[in-house]
Amino acid sequence: MNCHDAENLILAASDDTLTDEQRAAVASHVASCPACRQLQAEVGAALGAYRADAARVPVPDADEEWRRLRSRLQGGQPARRRPLAPMVWLGSALAAAAALVFAFLSPKPQPAAPVVFSPDNEVVAEAEFVEAGNSNASTMVYLDKESGWLVVWATDENAPAGS
Repeated sequence: MNCHDAENLILAASDDTLTDEQRAAVASHVASCPACRQLQAEVGAALGAYRADAARVPVPDADEEWRRLRSRLQGGQPARRRPLAPMVWLGSALAAAAALVFAFLSPKPQPAAPVVFSPDNEVVAEAEFVEAGNSNASTMVYLDKESGWLVVWATDENAPAGS
């Protein structure tokens, strides 16, 4: 048996859960191992101190405590009445908190969904009239499929390059 196994069995021995065979193995190992002997002594001392402290704690008689409780409940002692004012303040504060929660968590109107174009529902944009300032100017018409906007670009023939 190694020290690791012996430590586990020494701790289990404090609960009286060891078999006779395990007790004999621990006793044999502890006789030859000073470290495990010290651990067994420390665990025994701690367990003894715990049991001594637990014995000094006064435990009330349960039957006597029940009798006292029943006599107080049946004794007809008038219950203390609470003033109404704290309940009114608490109720108004809860109502205000509920109103705030409702205001922040109520569903908001959603904006209209953007127009989505797909090849199945092709839309043709038409411009009834596009006038270019000059018949030699170039004009381009474009339909933005994401927004649905019709965009018209026109250039002037006499405009300087880059403008």
